[in-house]
Amino acid sequence: MMKRLIWWVIFFSCWGVLLAQGTIFPGLSGPELLDSLVARYKPPFVLDYNTARDSMYAYIDNHNDSVRGVYTGYTIYVPHGAPNPRHYTNNADPIINTEHTWPRSKGATGMAGRDLHHLFPTNAVANAARGSLPFGESPDNMTDRWYRNTEVRTTIPPAFIDEYSELDFNTRFEPREDHKGNVARAMFYFYTMYRQKADSADPAFFNIQKNTLRMWNLLDPVDSAEIARTYAIAHFQGGAVNPFVLDTTLIGRAYFGVPAGIGEARGDAPPADYHLYPNHPNPFNPITNVEFRMGNPRQGRGGAAWVTLKIYDLRGRVIKTLVNRRLTAGHYTVQWDGTDDAGQSVAGGIYLYQLRIGEQFARTRKMVLIR
Repeated sequence: MMKRLIWWVIFFSCWGVLLAQGTIFPGLSGPELLDSLVARYKPPFVLDYNTARDSMYAYIDNHNDSVRGVYTGYTIYVPHGAPNPRHYTNNADPIINTEHTWPRSKGATGMAGRDLHHLFPTNAVANAARGSLPFGESPDNMTDRWYRNTEVRTTIPPAFIDEYSELDFNTRFEPREDHKGNVARAMFYFYTMYRQKADSADPAFFNIQKNTLRMWNLLDPVDSAEIARTYAIAHFQGGAVNPFVLDTTLIGRAYFGVPAGIGEARGDAPPADYHLYPNHPNPFNPITNVEFRMGNPRQGRGGAAWVTLKIYDLRGRVIKTLVNRRLTAGHYTVQWDGTDDAGQSVAGGIYLYQLRIGEQFARTRKMVLIR
C-alpha cells in the first residue's frame, strides 16, 4: 500500500510541476520573501529520526531496490519498502548512513536535524570526511582526498573526475558535480527555515558558503528526480515541499537582493541541437574561447533567434556582454579577454558565463580567470 501511495504522489506531483509550476511569491524579495517562505513551507511536523531514515532508505531514495550515496555514487541493495532498511545499510561494506547537509554541530538538531529536505543517504566514509566542513570549490592542486564509489584516492583521478567528491583537509568539502545543485538548494532551505538555530550554533557558517552555493544552484539545475524527491518527502512532512527546488529564482530574490535571472533553469531537457561548450583554456590568462552551437530556432523571424552570451560575477552582476543580437543556426566562437563592459580588467577569480537562445535554451558554466 505504501509503495503504491508513494509512486502516485510522485506521479501526480511531477505532472503538477510540469503543468503549473511558476514563480513563488512573485514580486517579493529580501526579508518579506523569507518570512513568507517560512510561513508557507516550514513543515508542521517531521518524523522521528529512525523513521525518517527508514522512510528515506525504503521509499524516498530507493530506486529499483537500490539506495545510492550522493557523494560517491556508491550503491547497495535495499528492497523497496523493506520494513527494516537499516539492516541492509548498516551491514554494507562500507555502510550507507545519513548525511546532514547542514551539520548537526552547526544547528541541525531537534526538528531541524530530522527534516528530510536536507538529509541524504551517503557512503559513510565520505560522510565522515565531510564532517562539519563548509562546502566549497577545492582546486585539484589543494585537494587531499577524492571519493568515488568505494574508492579513496590521494592523487588526481585520471578519469571520471566529475564523479568524485573532494576534501581539502580542515578547509572545505566539494561534492560531486551532479549533487552540487541539490546541496545548494538544501542549504538555502535549511537556513531559511531554521535560521535562528543555525546562527546560534555558528553565525558565520552560512555566509562563508552562500556565494558558492548560489553558483552551484546555477550550474547544476533542478531535474525531475529532485522534484520527485521533494514531493515524496512532503508526503511524510505535512505536505511541505522545498520551495527552492520548485522555484530556483528564490535564492537570488531572498538572499542577493536581485531577481535570480541568470541560469535558474528548472531542469527541462534542452533542445538536442543546442549546446554551450566548456570554455578553453580554463583556467585562463589573458584570453579564453567560448563556443556554442544552435540548431534551427523554434521561434523567431527568418529562422533566427535572439541570443545573449554574458559573463557574471558570483554576486550575479553582469560583467561583460559578449553577444546580444539575432543569430541563425551555426557554430560560434567568442573570446573574452578578462575585461568588463567598460574595458577595464577584472580581478582574478571564478566567473559564470551564460548562453540564452530565445525562450527555449539557457545554460550556465563557470570559468576561472588567473591574474
